[in-house]
Amino acid sequence: MIAIRSQWRAFTAGASPAVYRILLHGMLYGLSFSISDMLFNFYLHSLGYNNAIAGEFQSIFRVAGVLLGIPVGMSIDRVSAQRMLYIGILSYGLGWAALLLSHGMTIGSLTVLQLMSIIYFFIGAANLTINSAVVPLLSTVIEPHQRASMFGVSAAASTAIGFFGSLLGGSLPGWLAPWLGVSATDERAYRSALFAAVIFGLLAVLPLIGIKRAAHGMSHQRINPNTVIQEKPNVSFGRLLLFASPSVFFGIAGGMFVPFQNLYFRQQFNEPDNVVGICIALGSFAMGVGSIVGGPLAQRLGIRRGAAFSRILAAPLMIVMLITNFYVVSVAYDLNRMLVGLTFPLFSALMMQTVPLRQRGTATSMSSMTWSLGWAGASILSGYMQDGGSFNLVLIVSSLSYVVSGLLIYYLPYTDQLD
Repeated sequence: MIAIRSQWRAFTAGASPAVYRILLHGMLYGLSFSISDMLFNFYLHSLGYNNAIAGEFQSIFRVAGVLLGIPVGMSIDRVSAQRMLYIGILSYGLGWAALLLSHGMTIGSLTVLQLMSIIYFFIGAANLTINSAVVPLLSTVIEPHQRASMFGVSAAASTAIGFFGSLLGGSLPGWLAPWLGVSATDERAYRSALFAAVIFGLLAVLPLIGIKRAAHGMSHQRINPNTVIQEKPNVSFGRLLLFASPSVFFGIAGGMFVPFQNLYFRQQFNEPDNVVGICIALGSFAMGVGSIVGGPLAQRLGIRRGAAFSRILAAPLMIVMLITNFYVVSVAYDLNRMLVGLTFPLFSALMMQTVPLRQRGTATSMSSMTWSLGWAGASILSGYMQDGGSFNLVLIVSSLSYVVSGLLIYYLPYTDQLD
């Protein structure tokens, strides 16, 4: 709590109006994402699809990041992070609307499942654009020494709000079902509830309007004639790929379990949707706490060690989740989510200080691309590994991947000094 209070004081003392706008955007987008993340697997199950199909959809969502990561990053560097955020947010909200309205539709020879898969690919591309663009945009309105703390607060805004999004997502089908005259697990209840993701997703564009004027004064004050002279040389493509490699294993660690976390709590412990929503909500809140704690931790350990150790320590908590006690598993899950929330902004800050300003969009998107590659492959594999109804091997593979990712961060030649 002391760390959170000090982090919040540091944030409020150094934040410009532009930072608050980006923070509000993150909260609205996080609310939309958490609702869809909570309900989409249940929606697929209500349509008659199994865990393997859910895993394939998660893979489709991340394959968009693999295929479009570099083009999106280059577009951010050339077009501007803010414009790409506009495109990403509008595409995300409208994509979900199209997916939900596609039920029962066919176009030519396309089946409903194929049509949904195509739309979900574009939703994944929009998500990649949003996540890749927000870090470079935030970098332009803060000082280098603020990165660990500001990235942490920004990440906390979009993850901690998931506490409310998961609670809302878990409750909405039950609230809407009586109005629709169906059960809370009916496809119409889930579909109607998912429209909340459309609404909040589209609202997330509003705080960004006019942000250029809000940030212009601060950006202008920071720029001086020496900035260009002192700018780092470009990092080669191969070296960028090397720096992004920990994200592959981090993606595997998450992709093995996170897409199925709602199904895990339902199938392993027979918990209803509202209880599952509470579990995931607490996990989202823990991620937000971890994001805020990351700044003070980085001041004590350093950004590199903080990012590496948090991933390595996340591994044994996945092993603890092999235990069949619901309460023990819930605590281990929350602690794991806290460490994951902690490492995200620290690794982003490490990447930002390692590459020059003109390559930060590319570096961020390459990290997202490699993470998506790991996630996509892991989610497909995980869906089939669960075919026998067990998550044991899934949790073990996830644990090992966290360790490998942390070790790579610790030993690869990142820049440890602020620019």
